[in-house]
Amino acid sequence: MDLRQLEYFAAVARHRHFRRAAESLYVTQSAVSQAVRRLEADLGIELLRRVPGAQPPVEVTPAGEELLARAETILADVARARAAMDEHAGTLRGGVRAAATTGDALRLAPALARFGREHPGVRIALRLGSAADVLESVATGAVDVAVASLPEGAAVPDGVEATELRAERLVLLVAPDDELAGAGGVKLWDVRDRPFVLAEPGTGLRASALRACTAEGFGPIPLFEVGEPTAVRLLVGASLGVALVPASWAQQAGPEVGVATVAGTAATHAPLLLVRRDGLTPIARLLAEQVRAS
Repeated sequence: MDLRQLEYFAAVARHRHFRRAAESLYVTQSAVSQAVRRLEADLGIELLRRVPGAQPPVEVTPAGEELLARAETILADVARARAAMDEHAGTLRGGVRAAATTGDALRLAPALARFGREHPGVRIALRLGSAADVLESVATGAVDVAVASLPEGAAVPDGVEATELRAERLVLLVAPDDELAGAGGVKLWDVRDRPFVLAEPGTGLRASALRACTAEGFGPIPLFEVGEPTAVRLLVGASLGVALVPASWAQQAGPEVGVATVAGTAATHAPLLLVRRDGLTPIARLLAEQVRAS
């Protein structure tokens, strides 16, 4: 057996799913399947039992459970050994895996770009997903660091540490020729009768926008439920609605829109920095510290 076989096996055993394991490792599903088959052949014992139609579709045999515990210890020791040698060499190598909810990726992307410039020897991977997907990815170790806003009532798993990042002001996006374009201190009550472009149901960004509107005494009419920044700007720029979005969205290049600042203090959005409580590699810890500081 070799380290890669152990890594691939451990990922499948944790996820109970070959495709999700492959996605977490950023490799093809066939590569994972072949590695696990070779490992089982080398050991002469079944480690994983495929159960078509079941959820999850993979069961871990008693032998697999024992090997998983040993494999996780071995892989953790190897990671620590590599980190120690990198420290002696004065270099930072390896990889770090990050995730973000769609509406919060703009908060994470600049930190990743800066981290990549400062540490060119580190391989960086990023995936986008729903809040539930991001939480699961952090909890299972599929990613190391994540930035996500959670919907109301969403529970953070026990093994995940959540730190609220700096709150960002929400701004009102309007069409470029709208009378409110460039205005300051706009009261949301004044646009209560306009259609809104809101993020999808179950997202933290939608919850932030709804809180701001509720504080002004109304519920917005969501004719468009879209949380991707460029798509939101295209819809607003075409005069199809207005949108409450983080100020960073308006600072990025994209389809032309008008921007108005919002009166009051309720229009804010604060995503979370999510990391596992244990098992963070030195690279992941450094990236998390940089995201938290910025």
